[in-house]
Amino acid sequence: MATSDPASPPPVRREATVRALIAGCGIGALFAAGNVYTGLKTGFIDGLAIPAALIAFMLFSGARRLGARSFGVLENNITQTTASSAAIMTFVLGLPGPVPALGWLGAMPPGWAIVTWGLAAGTLGVVAAVVLRRKLIVDDALPFPTGRATGEVLETIHAARATAMRRARLLLGTAAVAVVITWFRDGRPTLIPQMTAFPGTIAGLAVASLTVGISWSPLLASTGGMIGPRAGTSVLLGGGIAWVVCAPLLVKTGIVPEPDFGALTKWLVWPALGLLAAGSFVPLLLDVGSLRRSLRDLGAFVRVGSSAPGKAAPGERPVGSLTLAALFVVGVVTLLLVGHGVFGFGVGVIALVVVIALPLTNVSGRATGETDTAPVGAVGMITQGAFAGAGVVTSLVTGAVSTGASAQASGLLYSFRAGARVGASPRAQVGAQLVGALVGAVVVVPVYFLVVKSYGLGTEALPAASARSWKAMAEAVQGGALPPHAALAAGLSLATGSALVVGARTRVGRFLPSPAAMGMAMLIPASYSVSIFLGAMAILFARRVRPELDESTVMTVAAGGIAGESIAGVIVAALTFLGLL
Repeated sequence: MATSDPASPPPVRREATVRALIAGCGIGALFAAGNVYTGLKTGFIDGLAIPAALIAFMLFSGARRLGARSFGVLENNITQTTASSAAIMTFVLGLPGPVPALGWLGAMPPGWAIVTWGLAAGTLGVVAAVVLRRKLIVDDALPFPTGRATGEVLETIHAARATAMRRARLLLGTAAVAVVITWFRDGRPTLIPQMTAFPGTIAGLAVASLTVGISWSPLLASTGGMIGPRAGTSVLLGGGIAWVVCAPLLVKTGIVPEPDFGALTKWLVWPALGLLAAGSFVPLLLDVGSLRRSLRDLGAFVRVGSSAPGKAAPGERPVGSLTLAALFVVGVVTLLLVGHGVFGFGVGVIALVVVIALPLTNVSGRATGETDTAPVGAVGMITQGAFAGAGVVTSLVTGAVSTGASAQASGLLYSFRAGARVGASPRAQVGAQLVGALVGAVVVVPVYFLVVKSYGLGTEALPAASARSWKAMAEAVQGGALPPHAALAAGLSLATGSALVVGARTRVGRFLPSPAAMGMAMLIPASYSVSIFLGAMAILFARRVRPELDESTVMTVAAGGIAGESIAGVIVAALTFLGLL
């Protein structure tokens, strides 16, 4: 009798390969550096997971023609996880907000302390995401829309090479255009102005002195395209109220002596803070069901490892309890050492901030999964309020822990959702997230000091809007003296913002402006708001002309514009620092 051939061995599962990790580290380092510039200029950053996947696919498609083996979807998922983790470290380390606020207060910590403190906060976020994965991703199947979209893109590009290459070329082409514009605006020769001011005067002040005009920035226009018409219009409205109505009145009444951007924003930060607080807190308070579910999720933290991991396939097992405990201990001990050695914190402060940060990270994770918006700003503000009376430095540093942990947890949960779509190993993704976090942390701190030295901080070129709101919140919870009428302005804007949030839950909600977008617009030049609005309107017009224009194409173009200018901005900063510009 003829015998059958033995069964073929199962195919090798190539996932966390060296090349996937190296590609993720390289792409992530570029994105992380660019996000420093973007965060300080606009207060907005993105993990850029989809652009990372497209770039990696394009790179390895070229390598395949040279004989390299095929770059699989699971490898690409590790690449995008690593790259996205690195990219968000700007936010995890607090570089757009708490760190520059500390600098303004004369309490800037050394670079190594920023890196280690941020990595410790990020490690706690990774622990929280691992603990919450089964509940949020598997049991409740929350959508995490950006993560789901990333998984869909991974599937699509590896199934349709021609489509993927077109999207990758569109991304790189848009980025190249943004690089050229930025170079001829900030580099040499200077052919493009920073801003074209609108003509005329307001209350006897030249419109140009009030920063009202158009900023020639691909990054800002792309940000408008990414946030959409409602948020773009909200930004224009907030900027108009701040710079066309409030600023001339402040100068005319003598509350602010001259139409200087820095002087005006020191007052405008208070109504902005009211709107930002309303946009951050009130949605959480109104969504009682989500809060209730978040409280139930807290039980997951005491049930780690109790879900019979032996029943799962090895690649599907969650990170083991011992590994998770080790990560938690490393994070807490690092916070203790840096907190005591650099900031003089005692054990009580660190214990309290950890106790506050983990539940808030849980709330943030569920909110991210349900709404695709991570309320990391609200998380930081709540923590700042918990340390009222402890001093502005303590308020800022502890708030940064909650924000950093929440940002890192949300990033990993997004990656878990994308990985679930393509059948990835959660264990491999946790490792990629930690590698990316380390690379990003090492990159962003020197880039931060480089960018700040070259462009200045709190200037029209680099407004640092988030830092102003962090500093104002820290001063507010300590009961410090406010500028004249600032408390009234903050109260009115808080009430107005709360009414807008409540109204947004009604049938007319889509016609109402976003208080958070309005608040952020009050802290950036009016020309920025105009450019963001024009970018949003350009996408709206393009979709009217070409109804087949899909969301993924829009996001690809917007990501290219943001990445192109941000990376070019860092290059210009480096050349300026070296004396070559």
